[in-house]
Amino acid sequence: MIYLQNDDARQFHTTGTAIALGKFDGIHIGHQLLVDGLMKERHIGRQALVFTFGDSPISVLSGGSKKSIYTSEEKALYFAELGVDILLEYPFTREFASCSPEEFVSECLAKQLGARSIYVGEDFHFGKGRSGNVGLLKLLGEEYGFEVHALPKKTQHGKVVSSTLIRDMLETHFHIANELLGSPYFVYGEVIHGNHLGRTIGFPTMNQRIPEKKLTPSFGVYASRVLIDGEYYVGISNLGRKPTIEGEHKIGLETYLLDFDGDLYGRKLKTELLYYIRPEERFNSIAELTKQIHNDIETMKQQMLQ
Repeated sequence: MIYLQNDDARQFHTTGTAIALGKFDGIHIGHQLLVDGLMKERHIGRQALVFTFGDSPISVLSGGSKKSIYTSEEKALYFAELGVDILLEYPFTREFASCSPEEFVSECLAKQLGARSIYVGEDFHFGKGRSGNVGLLKLLGEEYGFEVHALPKKTQHGKVVSSTLIRDMLETHFHIANELLGSPYFVYGEVIHGNHLGRTIGFPTMNQRIPEKKLTPSFGVYASRVLIDGEYYVGISNLGRKPTIEGEHKIGLETYLLDFDGDLYGRKLKTELLYYIRPEERFNSIAELTKQIHNDIETMKQQMLQ
């Protein structure tokens, strides 16, 4: 997959594309309907292109900041897995925000990207002040020679699936968040050295940092799995700050994998959190911690059998 950011995204030119437009925070089951549309277009020779932004429009226009369910790197990984050909993470600037809907379509979608099909949600808005809507996009499509597919919102449990809903569910109802995401919430990053305590008590772990701008579920222990050289290994992961270990610790993910023995340091891996087991705790001794890890593993095994 071609993945371009910033000026590279602005300067990229191509033709014959089917384009999905959106913020794609989380790439949930509603977003995946747009990608499904792109995959159908690939069968008739069109390039599947996702157009999104690096910085959220709200953060640029209001100066606020909001954590993302998935980082840019994680989105790129996920879109590649879904079969997307090109991911453009276009720079959202105040200058870009001032573009009229007509200018965005003519200069960016038509001239720069050679759009032949556009996939959006039915409530899609674009251009200065969000003044453009699906109706205008379809009129411009007739002018510039592309089709517009406006897909209805996906609903689940009587609610419209949205990134906002998933953000709320991550902390309170993790299993529902995973259901709305369509696949397990994950962390993608380099395996780094920790304090090596796990190895001394018989549970060697792989450690991954959590980026500051990444939204996480509640701190705690989760059943997890990691894909290594084409094979999944299940395990348990602790998300949090390691309260049993003395000192201040940054938020991290520490994973013990069952039935795996190998050196993973320096590799970038995707760790999927399957379901929540218990909250993160501070133990009075290493013996208590070791006993609880055994219990967590048994809990995970029992859940896997259900």
